[in-house]
Amino acid sequence: MIRVAGPADTGCIRALWEVCFPDEGGFNDWFFAHHFDPARTLLSCEGDMLCAMVQMLPYQLTENGRQAEITYIYGACTDPAHRRQGHMARLLEQSFALDRQAGRAASALIPAEAWLFDFYRPFGYEPFFRIGKRTLTRQGEGDTPRRLCEQDIPQLAALYARLTPVCRIARDEAYWRGQLALFDALGAGAFGWFAGDALTAYAFCWADYAQEALGLTEAQEQGLLQALGRDTLDVTEPGEQTALGCIKWHEEGPHTPFGYMNLMFN
Repeated sequence: MIRVAGPADTGCIRALWEVCFPDEGGFNDWFFAHHFDPARTLLSCEGDMLCAMVQMLPYQLTENGRQAEITYIYGACTDPAHRRQGHMARLLEQSFALDRQAGRAASALIPAEAWLFDFYRPFGYEPFFRIGKRTLTRQGEGDTPRRLCEQDIPQLAALYARLTPVCRIARDEAYWRGQLALFDALGAGAFGWFAGDALTAYAFCWADYAQEALGLTEAQEQGLLQALGRDTLDVTEPGEQTALGCIKWHEEGPHTPFGYMNLMFN
């Protein structure tokens, strides 16, 4: 049976989550404390047994000058004892039906491993969201950043809109507040560089990599390495080098060739 979860299902959902997504860094506690909503969780059950589940998280996609509602499929997992029995296929098909009923434009997801791009392809998902990757190397002193806070959100939003592709996940104030809180609690933090009062670059960093860096100059890259106390640092940024996520369109195009998504609890 496929159904939407209720509050009473939280315990078994968390138990399956821990089986499929074991975590030692505190993210699971943070997600369930601050973002989990059973009403956004679709379950596949056999009697009282939870066999598989997906999170259907609501986002907005900016494309061709408009914003459209999409679903971000997150935390898709099947209990090991119930794999290869069609549970995930039925969950995804039900999620598509719910999307169409609600008039959503698309379904998006980020495969956890490269081979999963092929797993999701038969359901209509195609690689679409792309990023660039590179490694910074410490060479000397640089421009020191400062930690960002909620007062910087308007400038974060403006820089994100200016430096990312025209097709991108839209980010409202609540989104930015949540990401700042997440990286402050579990990561190295969010850092920014300013020219006078104007934000010119930023980086959201874990201890060992920058998950999203926008607008960095060479001097700012050196300043980031210095601030983190690292000799090298992997960074991701807007680009076309690497497929990060997939999309399944529910509406006809034309659509842009690629888009950008990141900082999606991925």
